[in-house]
Formats: sequence, C-alpha cells, structure tokens
Amino acid sequence: MLNLGLTLTLASILIGLCSAASWFYAGFVKVDHEKAVEDRLRKARKKGEEPNYASVSLDGWDMSATFSAQSKWNSLGALFAACSILLQAVAQVVSY
Repeated sequence: MLNLGLTLTLASILIGLCSAASWFYAGFVKVDHEKAVEDRLRKARKKGEEPNYASVSLDGWDMSATFSAQSKWNSLGALFAACSILLQAVAQVVSY
C-alpha cells in the first residue's frame, strides 16, 4: 500500500501535468468571430438588452473573446500549479 507522502507526490505530479496542459492550451485557444457574436447575442437576450456587436477581429478570430478564453485557461493553469505546489509541501511535511 502506498504511504501518504508518495500518494501526495503522485497527485502533485498529475495536477502539475493538468497545469501544464492548461497553459499549453491557453497559448492556442481562439474564438472565431461568428461564435463570439452568437455568445454576445445570447447573453444580451438573457439580460433583455441590446447586443453590443462592436469587436475587433484578426484573421477571423475575435480578439476580445480570444483574450477572455485565454485568460480563463491561464487562470485554471495557475490554480492547478498552486494546488500542485501545496501538495508537494504537504508531502514533504508528512514524510518526516
């Protein structure tokens, strides 16, 4: 049976891999202009407001929506990294 320190270390490694995957995906995620417009329309209908169609697109990608998506994936990567480091620290404490 695995001891607690080893279990925490293995969990830390897996969560660290999730962190790396999140940051890797954040570098490539893009939102196309049509999807961004659909999302704005859906959100405006939900709130009962007129949709704001103002946007900047580059090569068919909506810049604002792309930055937002990248920000979400970067935040998730940072959360996974923090959890991984916390597990590493706890693993060190319980190993003694």
